[in-house]
Amino acid sequence: MKVRAVIFDLGYTMWAVDYGGEPEAYGRLRRRLVNELGEPIPPAKALRDAVAAVFLREGQAYDGGRLAQKPTEQVFREAFEALGLDAPEPLREMAEETLSYGIRYTVEPDTVETLCAFKQRGLRVGVVSNTYQSSRSLAKSLRRFGLLGSIDALVVSSEVGWGKPHPAIFEEALRRLGVQSEEAVFVGDTVLADIKGSQALGMKAVLTWEYRQEDPGDAKPDLVVDKLSQVVKYVDRLNAEG
Repeated sequence: MKVRAVIFDLGYTMWAVDYGGEPEAYGRLRRRLVNELGEPIPPAKALRDAVAAVFLREGQAYDGGRLAQKPTEQVFREAFEALGLDAPEPLREMAEETLSYGIRYTVEPDTVETLCAFKQRGLRVGVVSNTYQSSRSLAKSLRRFGLLGSIDALVVSSEVGWGKPHPAIFEEALRRLGVQSEEAVFVGDTVLADIKGSQALGMKAVLTWEYRQEDPGDAKPDLVVDKLSQVVKYVDRLNAEG
């Protein structure tokens, strides 16, 4: 069966991630809270620590096997409650803005070229990401790096309500792309979420070591690459053989 779609993870697959903007982002959040609620409001660091504590609990639950994901605004609501603050009305917008401003990305030219190569071949391109950001926020960043125009479906766990490796998030991407799992190749950097998760549905899975190198262990990725451009040659070969 021919490959008709290539689906990518985001963090450490299509771009490197840096959380160095968080101090400034939580400073912005504090100023908004002062405007909404008035003083006293805890320092920005206290806000950041409270949100980080909730994210830590959620990460531990995920590691323990819970793949259902809370809405992002619920994470911030729990953090505010821990600080004795009422959650202001525009909570979703405030959470989205804080996460967006706090994270910075680095994209290699090779990534842009790879997506363009797949579009030139007439393939569908998707993105599936475990994230607390919204697709709207991520789309802005993808557009800034010249990637959005090559993406046909952007699916995020914060909106689906399930994180990889749960089948629901992969199935939503396949549905939007209009392909069967056997017609798709998935590319990601994590063994459990990306490789095992996609293979369980019948997709071929490529493990990328461009930004981080996770040992496959008992998993059997169909290919391991150091650069995303290597996936183009792999898909070309699959379609030639097919």
